[in-house]
Amino acid sequence: MKLISWNIDSLNAALTSDSNRAVLSRNVIDTILEYDADVIALQETKLPATGPNKNHIKLLTKYFEGYSYIWRSSQEPARKGYAGTMFLYKDTYTPKPLYPKIDAPDTMDFEGRVITLDFGDFYLTQVYTPNAGDGLKRLEERQLWDAKYAEYLNNLDKEKPVLATGDLM
Repeated sequence: MKLISWNIDSLNAALTSDSNRAVLSRNVIDTILEYDADVIALQETKLPATGPNKNHIKLLTKYFEGYSYIWRSSQEPARKGYAGTMFLYKDTYTPKPLYPKIDAPDTMDFEGRVITLDFGDFYLTQVYTPNAGDGLKRLEERQLWDAKYAEYLNNLDKEKPVLATGDLM
């Protein structure tokens, strides 16, 4: 199985904008697709709480033909359009998606930061790790997050092998 993981820093912008950065992001998408990955993990999607809109769906279908996708977006009480993760996987697979809460501090469990796919013989999980913020003002919360996420991974690993990916910094 071939996996690619990328912090896209706004799937909306990558799909719909004409900015130089969006064009570069679409070039990265084209490069990723050349590798014919079985699974693509995206972090920092910044999609609305309701997920991809009709235009996003149309563009996802165009760019990622032959892939299914699931997403997890930031939900209240967290900020709208913040963080978020998405898995795209070839239509030949039928993993069971899991949307865990890890008892993270503050609103972190509502920011769409973790998705896990259960492939039967193994778990594939991705994370968009919160940073400690300017001046390390969220350092204590970040350290608690790290411990909670490690506990989550350890619990998965007790059941079957785990492949963990994402933006871990």
